[in-house]
Amino acid sequence: MEKKSLFDFDFTQESELSQDSYKLIFFDTETTGSSADAQIIEIGAIVKDADGNFKLYDELCGTSRGKLIEVGAMVTHGIRNEDISELEPFDKSSFFKDLDSLNIASNYFIAHNLPFDRARLEYYGFEARAKLIDTLQCSKHLYEIGESLGEYEYTLENYKLQTFRYTLFTKDDEIKEAKRYGVKLDAHRAIGDVVVLEMFFNKLLERLDKSLNLEQKLEKLVELSLKPVMVKRFNFGKYKGKLLSDVLDIDRGYLEWLYKDIDKKAKSGESVDENMRATLKELVG
Repeated sequence: MEKKSLFDFDFTQESELSQDSYKLIFFDTETTGSSADAQIIEIGAIVKDADGNFKLYDELCGTSRGKLIEVGAMVTHGIRNEDISELEPFDKSSFFKDLDSLNIASNYFIAHNLPFDRARLEYYGFEARAKLIDTLQCSKHLYEIGESLGEYEYTLENYKLQTFRYTLFTKDDEIKEAKRYGVKLDAHRAIGDVVVLEMFFNKLLERLDKSLNLEQKLEKLVELSLKPVMVKRFNFGKYKGKLLSDVLDIDRGYLEWLYKDIDKKAKSGESVDENMRATLKELVG
């Protein structure tokens, strides 16, 4: 189906998906904001089976109860309230209607910073039964800040998906993938990010032990998604840029205070950096 405009995203594209074995569900959401009651206003997803057949979801969604898009969110994804004012909310979308049948133990839900997207799905009653792979957490295990990547050997500065996009893939790589799925790769729009996500996912697979088969690699990524990464340097506060091991020598009291503060917040249900929490526990807990 030919798109009539930038915001004409109400379609699905599919081939015959196998009902056997597992499916990989690559997905991304754009939302009204980052608050606990933020609603999904765009869903992009590619569902692939073990044979490589796929179904694509690329849908803009309205909001319910008069929810408006926050300005900060509009700055990120470029979707305005008037773009979605006449659309049905996310729980009326094709993806949501298929979500329950996809959410089974043999399948894998895959996203970059998955806890955020998972929380947005949970707002609509989603409870994960499928296996979960967070490519953000996996990348922290498999890539080192400061290493050189790609044809031009750019230094890896952070773990953002767009950073990996521009360091690992050429424009020709992107064009080839975009044509295969019939989509446009706009940064910070859901379906474009999903195509890049799948490309990056394949890079993660390449970084795993070559002796593992594909299903073993998938299970390894599930494991890494749950495993804390030991933080080496502070990226905030008065010791920004300093090694935690050096701060331990000169100001152990600060690390002890920080651990108690983060641990208290986590136990009260607040969202915290679990990697930092695990690192501080190892050092001073």
